[in-house]
Amino acid sequence: MPKRATALTAASGEHYVAYVLSAMGFPVALTRGGSPTVDLLVGDLSGENAVSIQVKTSNWAYRFFKTKPKRNHWEWDVGKKALTLKGESIIYTFVDLKWDDHKIVKPDVFVVPSNVVANFLGKDWSRYMFWIMENERDKYLEAWTTITAKLNS
Repeated sequence: MPKRATALTAASGEHYVAYVLSAMGFPVALTRGGSPTVDLLVGDLSGENAVSIQVKTSNWAYRFFKTKPKRNHWEWDVGKKALTLKGESIIYTFVDLKWDDHKIVKPDVFVVPSNVVANFLGKDWSRYMFWIMENERDKYLEAWTTITAKLNS
């Protein structure tokens, strides 16, 4: 199978998150390509509540360290803008497509408040990466209530 273009990886993650939230009954709008800070806008049916979602997608985000399992983690490149992209109504979804050339599998989605991401990063890093350690997996994996609680308030 040919190597997938980065734009297609990003679109896969955005559409998958939009699918999940739509299936939950929330209206979802994908922003126009190239929007620098928001990939999805999600609202409730009354139109009173909304959240902005920044989607980061990786073909294979999991990093496995056989001899040092405490270092096992998932990682995504978030860019320098993640230092300032924060607020109560801004949420990140980190999608791991777990790409396999031989079969399509259900992606993992980690839902993380933007303040957690911004506070994780160092101001002088040469590359702005966010990672979730294996022992934090259950805190963020499929944590859709991080989004739905804001929409149902």
